[in-house]
Amino acid sequence: MLTAVILAAGKGGLTDVQPATFVWALVTFFVAFIALKKAAWPMLLEKMEEREVTIREGLEKAAAAEKRATELVERQESILQEARDEAQKLLADSRAAAENIKSETLAAAQSEIAVEKERAKKEIHLERAKAVEELRRTSVDLTLQAAGKLIERDLNDDDHRRLAAEVISQVETIA
Repeated sequence: MLTAVILAAGKGGLTDVQPATFVWALVTFFVAFIALKKAAWPMLLEKMEEREVTIREGLEKAAAAEKRATELVERQESILQEARDEAQKLLADSRAAAENIKSETLAAAQSEIAVEKERAKKEIHLERAKAVEELRRTSVDLTLQAAGKLIERDLNDDDHRRLAAEVISQVETIA
């Protein structure tokens, strides 16, 4: 601006400076400077300080938000890991419980089979004893009938018993 005033005032070049014009330009500059310093500069400084405070607060809030976000991510990771661990524990417990139930069911079935097998053995033994007894009676009756035909006479009850006992003992020694 100063050079423009100097060039307009004089018809010469930059080296042709007129002192009056220079003084007026300098006075104008200082008056404008003082007016700006009193009126505009405080408002500009205030606005710049406000902007600086706003930016600082924004940076602090951003840093706090980033820190909070990092904490939340870490917490979320921790909770997720705890959930995974708990799920694994539940699966392991479920598998163990299923294995226990399987073992208990198998043991109960084997016990029931053993009881049923023992009952069947007793029943077979009783049926066998009944069959042997029936065979003995039938053998005695057949023997008595055969002996009666051979002798062709009737034997009394004691004779029948004695003959039956002898035949049974002979059948038992053969069997």
